[in-house]
Amino acid sequence: ISIMEGVLNEEELERVRDAVRGGVERDEKHGVQLHGFPFDPDTLNTRIFDLVNKDEVFRELVEHPLALQLVPHVIGSNFLLSNFSGNITAPGSGPMGLHADQGYVPAPWPPYPLAVNIAWAIDDFTVECGATRFVPASHGGMEGPEPGRTDYETVPIECPAGSIFVMDGRVWHETGPNISKDKTRIGLFAYYVRPFLRPQWNWSLTVPEDVLKEASPLLQAMLGFGDNPTGSLNSLYLKNKKS
Repeated sequence: ISIMEGVLNEEELERVRDAVRGGVERDEKHGVQLHGFPFDPDTLNTRIFDLVNKDEVFRELVEHPLALQLVPHVIGSNFLLSNFSGNITAPGSGPMGLHADQGYVPAPWPPYPLAVNIAWAIDDFTVECGATRFVPASHGGMEGPEPGRTDYETVPIECPAGSIFVMDGRVWHETGPNISKDKTRIGLFAYYVRPFLRPQWNWSLTVPEDVLKEASPLLQAMLGFGDNPTGSLNSLYLKNKKS
């Protein structure tokens, strides 16, 4: 786990929070599920998906220069965006089940990560408000945690609003319990994968034409559009890095 503070300032954070609130309101209006997912122990947390299509600010985060420096460092310069989602913990919510983000890949895993999560702390991540928790050194293993086992020792990822933290796809982690009386916290999770893995979100069926038209060539490639998305992504990444 690597943490970088001060990536977003307060003005930028408010813009993101407004976009999250707007996205939640629109999803509620259209009957999109926001609570009670199988991986949550209760219905208190709010989970919002399809962020790329919800607001320009989310597309900016996916392409943030720091993110685009970190992702290739972990999984190489050929990568795709698999998903971009948000989790808003609510007071009294319980912990998410312990898992690894590449847990769908059959074990044994290769000795390198297949995916990486760039997590955006839009509010302070504290133990009280449900900071993500992880099992130290778990990225060194070749499989995920044992299903149903609850005695793993975890530590919280605490950081101020405006920070990002990077999680290797092999790290065992979970949403922590929100033990506060009245605090929520927003976390956004941009999930990038090596190009041979099928993305969690089917961008080809969900990205509107106007969003795709306005997207940069690099974002288009990350979403899997183009004749040779992985090849074009590699060249676009290198070009972007030089500039």
